[in-house]
Amino acid sequence: MLMTQTDPLSSKPCAYCLQHKPLTEFRRRTGKRSKGQSRRGACRTCRKLREAEALKAQSVTTAPIHGSQPAEATKSRASQGRYRSSAAAPALPASQQPAEGMKKPELRPRRPASHPRGPKPEPQDTSALIPSSQGMILMRGHSDKGRRWHQEIDLDLAVTLVKEHAAVVVNRRTIRRLYSNKDFRSYILTRDDYTCHFCGLYGDTIDHLLPRAKGGHTTPDNCVCACNLCNQTKADQYVEEFLGR
Repeated sequence: MLMTQTDPLSSKPCAYCLQHKPLTEFRRRTGKRSKGQSRRGACRTCRKLREAEALKAQSVTTAPIHGSQPAEATKSRASQGRYRSSAAAPALPASQQPAEGMKKPELRPRRPASHPRGPKPEPQDTSALIPSSQGMILMRGHSDKGRRWHQEIDLDLAVTLVKEHAAVVVNRRTIRRLYSNKDFRSYILTRDDYTCHFCGLYGDTIDHLLPRAKGGHTTPDNCVCACNLCNQTKADQYVEEFLGR
């Protein structure tokens, strides 16, 4: 037989009785690093003896003292079944155990602090808005496909959007945008009857009276219908500059 050939071990010494026994008497090890022939240290006989001794010790420790029944014995089996054995139950230190004759304090869930809420603000009441610690107001709305979105804006912008009828006040921290981009365009063109605000001809575009480059916003009060020529010619000029040229 060549020296390079090796046979797998067929027996192993027990860690307790120190006798060589077949590998079938030992349990397999589990885990990432365990190999195919990895076995535990206790044989089947020693393992059964250790389990019997543990059960015997458990029955001795849990047996009630003759002539006296502790208060814990009156508890239901359901409450005692939380632990598989008395040794597994966590023991409190002597300083934290209640004295004899004293009841254990009952643990009650904490109730959330109730903050009285005032009446719901009016949709156009900007004085009811209260910014966060960062001075922001939450604005929410919906996209053209109906998906909800939200973002934080400063208080001045929120007041402007509400006053120019582009949003309404939901509560003291939130406003809601009334129109999506597609709905807003359709609303402005229908309101102005597809008539250019500057020349009176047919218009199918939207122009800002106060240009966005100079602080204007996309609101019903600041947007009008315009033809393509007037929209491109006006660019970022004020209305007075464009009409007085």
